[in-house]
Amino acid sequence: MNGSPYVGPRPFLRSEAHLFFGRRVQARNLSLDWLADRVTVLHGPPAVGKTSLLQAGILPLLEQEPHVVTVRPSRLAPPAPPRAVAAGHNAFVYSVLSDWGAPATPGTTVAEFLAGRVTEMPPSGRLLAAVDQFEEVYSAFPTRVAERDGLLRQLAAALAEIPSLNLLLVVRDDHLASVNAGEGLLGVPVNYRRLDGLDERAAAEAVQGPRRGTGRELPDEEARALVDRLRTSTHTDLLGNAASVVHPLVEPLHLQIVCAQSWADPGLTGTPGVAQALTAFYRRATEEAALETGVPVADVRAWVESAFITEYGTRDTKLRGLTRTADMRNEVADALVARHLLTATTRLRGTWYQLGQDQLIEVVRGAGDAFADPGPGSGGPPADTGVFTEAAAAAFGEGNFTGARRLASVAATRYQMAGDTRRQAQAMALHGEIALVEGDLSAARESFRRALNGFESLADRVSTARSLSALANVVATSGDHRAAADLYRQAVEVNRTDVEARTGLGFALWRLGSPADAEAEFTQALAARPGGEPAATARALSGRGQVRVDLRLYGKALDDLERALTLGLGQEDEADAHSARALALAGLGRREEAAAAMETALRLAPGDPLTRERADRLRR
Repeated sequence: MNGSPYVGPRPFLRSEAHLFFGRRVQARNLSLDWLADRVTVLHGPPAVGKTSLLQAGILPLLEQEPHVVTVRPSRLAPPAPPRAVAAGHNAFVYSVLSDWGAPATPGTTVAEFLAGRVTEMPPSGRLLAAVDQFEEVYSAFPTRVAERDGLLRQLAAALAEIPSLNLLLVVRDDHLASVNAGEGLLGVPVNYRRLDGLDERAAAEAVQGPRRGTGRELPDEEARALVDRLRTSTHTDLLGNAASVVHPLVEPLHLQIVCAQSWADPGLTGTPGVAQALTAFYRRATEEAALETGVPVADVRAWVESAFITEYGTRDTKLRGLTRTADMRNEVADALVARHLLTATTRLRGTWYQLGQDQLIEVVRGAGDAFADPGPGSGGPPADTGVFTEAAAAAFGEGNFTGARRLASVAATRYQMAGDTRRQAQAMALHGEIALVEGDLSAARESFRRALNGFESLADRVSTARSLSALANVVATSGDHRAAADLYRQAVEVNRTDVEARTGLGFALWRLGSPADAEAEFTQALAARPGGEPAATARALSGRGQVRVDLRLYGKALDDLERALTLGLGQEDEADAHSARALALAGLGRREEAAAAMETALRLAPGDPLTRERADRLRR
């Protein structure tokens, strides 16, 4: 947010550990627990910062330990693409292994994947693996009880077969009882650790820490006043009687929202600044929920106020019905839970909703004056269509594919009605990208074709070539490399400097059994834009290096592959580059180096057929 050192209403990333303050004690204690116990469950209420603590607090500490190997944290959603499940995958195992780094090949078990990581450790080392948002094993696929239990049994088998393995499961409080009930399937004792909000001192550190060295530090008294305001909530009943309550803890979500807003607008300080930041958060959450569900935003806001605030000015709870909650579609409640405005609690065999925090009561009660404008979906003038596209992209980034596809579709329809062909085509291209990630190849193909038609009508050569390449990628994913090659050729004819299209054509030609033609195409891709995007250059170099291994040009292959690895590749491409590099080294007589390179490839992609085939070649 405008260079802000605060991340706002989202979890911290591993790369943002230098901005993560206020959780030093919890990070150290959880690190020790994870190292000591076979299974640790980190639990707490929604938006309390469990994912942030794992990514930016615990992992940076453990990565400094020479005897520890950590597996990239996994989560269970989004669900496995339909083609993956049809191929025989357990949907839960597929999701976990895909995040941990194993390719989605049928039959790979949790134990088989993790066994490949044990070779990296000294004899006394520990292998640490985590599953974030573990509650999704009970909610993401509610009809797949057998697969859920299958994942738990595979985790238990991995714990039994790999004595050095310790698991960390991160779960919301409302699903803690389900985790406890399934504890017996894991076969080992479970250590439970709860994470709460920030106490006064930790909250002040979280306010001040990110600002150090920026030249925009806050005076201590101003930081304390901000923390005190975040700890205070006011309840006003229908007669106007008000009472203020000072809470012992600060909600990390609200702290990040308010601090990010105050950074963007330094004039927003004190009580007015906190109220304005939380109001902006409430406004955005309800607008996005309205866009996602098609319910007018005025109706969403009226429902929140009437359903979740009592006549005494306190939080109320509502039970989720089969299709509606307090006479509102359940999709609206789900959308507001996803945006941390509502929280969901499971008890008495039902799901109950309430406002996320007491501080939101004042914001919701004051919504009538703050949101007098109609807003999107209110029945007034249509919203700026760009809002739909932005919301679709945001939902896509968060893994909410269903909402993202709907929003992209709405955006494309609105742009079509407005006669804006370019933005309509861009929205359809986004729709295609979402469908491709979901595994819906038919929908992806149709979306990219519609985007292609739009860009062709505008004579936009660059976007036309990209749409052809996107179509070719869909076709290649389905296994039709000949049709993919034809589409990549068309893209190259439209834009001869399109590195991605030439690289895609090179891979298609190689898979069709024409390595010499593929080498020539990769070479032209590298010559098309010298010094271009490093990621595109790296992939073209990796492709040419792999082809040159097949052509027995081992020295040239090694040069290409090492340059590609230096520039940086995605995990699957990196595994391919390492396995090809192993064959090149072996071809040059450097057998020990070749074995080490192949070990790296197998660690990155232990179940990948190409990696396995190359490992077999190396052994022969």
